[in-house]
Amino acid sequence: MAIEQSSIRNGLLAGMSPADFALFAADLVPVELSRRTLMSSPEQTIKHCRFLEDGIASMVATSRDGQETEAGIVGREGMIDVATVLGAHRTPLRTFIQIPGHGLRVPARTLSAAYAASETIRVSFNQFAFQLLSQIAETALANASYSVERRLARWLLMCADRLGDNKICLTHEFLSVMLNVRRAGVTLAVQSLQGSGFLEPSRGSVTIVNRAGLEAFAKDAYTPL
Repeated sequence: MAIEQSSIRNGLLAGMSPADFALFAADLVPVELSRRTLMSSPEQTIKHCRFLEDGIASMVATSRDGQETEAGIVGREGMIDVATVLGAHRTPLRTFIQIPGHGLRVPARTLSAAYAASETIRVSFNQFAFQLLSQIAETALANASYSVERRLARWLLMCADRLGDNKICLTHEFLSVMLNVRRAGVTLAVQSLQGSGFLEPSRGSVTIVNRAGLEAFAKDAYTPL
């Protein structure tokens, strides 16, 4: 049974014209995205692309000795493995589900054919690819220049934008990877932002309770979606 475009929450798919959507709608398959599920890695050929409806996927760079740091995140605004429509068959990053949710899967070959057939799809996907590249560059700057507290503020705001929710379900273990700091550093940063009245932590989650204040604290480290 074909998926109705009107029911889709993903920004890229919902924003397409019906004609563009029809180019690959028959091949879209609903999928559940569980926490820590690996979507793609440098060792794998990209066979499918995923459009998130909710949840968050993290793109992580991994060193030879196993150290990890986040390069960027994707939510319902975009897709996982946009590089495939640009001609790449592999990715230099590991992408896994960080906050569970749901999405739509499509064969990479089918999506590449639609990209080649439609100028408006190319414009839309290229804009998303540019946005993602900008986010990766901003993450590199943040990791090099900003305090752990500002990086945490930036990251929480980015997640809230993509989830449409100020409650972000994550453990300190995940945050330590995302911020490239030890768990003790995450704990101190969370406590600092809590003390400033910006957020309220609970077991397995953090809730932004003063978004305006958190944005002001993050300053130019954060770019709204």
